[in-house]
Amino acid sequence: MEESNLTLLFRPSPILSLIDQSNVTQRSNIWNKSCSTQIPESPITQAESITLGVLLQPEYLSPVIARADVIHDSDFAGLEPIGEDIGFIGGFLTYVTCRRLIIRNVPRNPRKDQAAEQSIWVFQKPGEGSDGAIPQASSLVVIVPHIPDHATEWPFFLPDTRAFAIEITESKLSVHYLARAQPLFLNEQSRDCPPDSLDSDRSQRMFKRILEVLKKRLEKPNYVKRVNHDTVVARERYQRVYQDLKARHADRLCRIFAMNGYDGKGCREVDKIFEELGIASFCICLWEDIYEVPTTARRNGYYSEYIQPRVGNDQLDQFIGFADLGCGSGVLTDVLLQEGWPGYGIDARSRKIWKSFDDNVQRSLTESILVPYVIDQTPTSSGDTKSYMSDQGSPFYTVSGSPHTYHSGRFADGTFLICNHGDELTAWTPLLASLSQSPFIVVPCCSFNLAGRRFRAQRSLCQIEGERSRESSKRSTYQLLINYIENLCCEIGVVPQKEWLRIPSTRNLAIIGRGRGQALANRASREALVKEIIRREGGTESWNAMVAKLKERQPSGADDDHSRRS
Repeated sequence: MEESNLTLLFRPSPILSLIDQSNVTQRSNIWNKSCSTQIPESPITQAESITLGVLLQPEYLSPVIARADVIHDSDFAGLEPIGEDIGFIGGFLTYVTCRRLIIRNVPRNPRKDQAAEQSIWVFQKPGEGSDGAIPQASSLVVIVPHIPDHATEWPFFLPDTRAFAIEITESKLSVHYLARAQPLFLNEQSRDCPPDSLDSDRSQRMFKRILEVLKKRLEKPNYVKRVNHDTVVARERYQRVYQDLKARHADRLCRIFAMNGYDGKGCREVDKIFEELGIASFCICLWEDIYEVPTTARRNGYYSEYIQPRVGNDQLDQFIGFADLGCGSGVLTDVLLQEGWPGYGIDARSRKIWKSFDDNVQRSLTESILVPYVIDQTPTSSGDTKSYMSDQGSPFYTVSGSPHTYHSGRFADGTFLICNHGDELTAWTPLLASLSQSPFIVVPCCSFNLAGRRFRAQRSLCQIEGERSRESSKRSTYQLLINYIENLCCEIGVVPQKEWLRIPSTRNLAIIGRGRGQALANRASREALVKEIIRREGGTESWNAMVAKLKERQPSGADDDHSRRS
């Protein structure tokens, strides 16, 4: 590596020399130039802002980092280091210190990596203007890890350097680094390598990756993301809950799937575990906000302490339970039950993996065909087979001559409905929720209408406020389905919320309905509204035909997640 011009300008901190150096070799104050790239000419301030934006989003630079939390930000005031500040290495001649941020890089897997703090210093070099103005000639963004030099284990997701700097000019970006003093006592693996080459390839790859991302951003400085995450639940909170659920349940669920013949990286069923954990994390965060009850209270059995002060309030403001419509493998239902949230899951086909769950989870998973009671020619009940809310009556029933169990679509008022990739049940979820004045969450996937047929939505039932109008022919089937579900929500009087979930799936949009929908109307009025929507959308003759085909089949233990979930 060639020596950088920053070496002549660098003035190391005198405080740094006072820090214990007994366990390290002599520090070097020589900056080396790593790599550089040409960029489109742009104002220094714009390039500086984009650079800071990238450094504050390290998840785009390393897949092992979840996020960066800003724990300190000061400009002009409070920039002077206090005491033995490990985040301050010194200044640069002709450059003025303008800003300091302290961030904490949070890893995706806390059991493997530890969080690491860094200081980000912004130095600006004023230029000379003939008109009396002082334009900015260049900028330095210096990143200093808060890790002592004598640390024998350096975080895998950080460059193995004492500090590195990004030099910004109008048409060029350059990365320079200050080598850290090596520990005097290296492990056996490191003794075979000269100190100045330890992990240099990894650091070099990181520097090049930073420049690649910055160049891409600077080529499109006005780029605006098409979707915005974390509009309903804060990212920090969601990731904290997700990491907790992953640590508590991932290994157990992977073992269960392996026992049933699903094993190995890339296996669709195993990968789906983490998708379900992500949805469970979002539901828990959402429920804690809506019902003001922490999961720890439910998990540890002292939930009554939280609902006691709320006795006398509207019953719909309390968590009654959840119903997972089209629960598939049952992972989402299992995790929510294990975390203390009561509920049940139904699916038109049972899965053999259900038998590997705990007994209480198995009792809450039911092979049942959902036939909404507002559909004409609903099969006649010959007796209840199971009750979820006994005081509300059982929604489950059987039909003479059929081995199947049916669900009437009646839910206890306030039951939280979940439909994750429920296919035929996706469009039905907002309507069923309106009948029981229930909140709900829908994660759409395949496009089915109310009759259970695949279709491509063509028109809007009503106009969503703020929705940009586009011709149906220019939208994908998935986009039209989302618009269709939103408009169904609007039709029943619920303002939908959208959240792009942080889950490993391309179909990651969740539509949330928190309102009760037609709350002032009685049940008869709500049923009349739903029936009118059904009639306008073409009726449900195909739904009954689909149910008839299911009735002819014997119940099976199929594990195919693509089997019908109606």
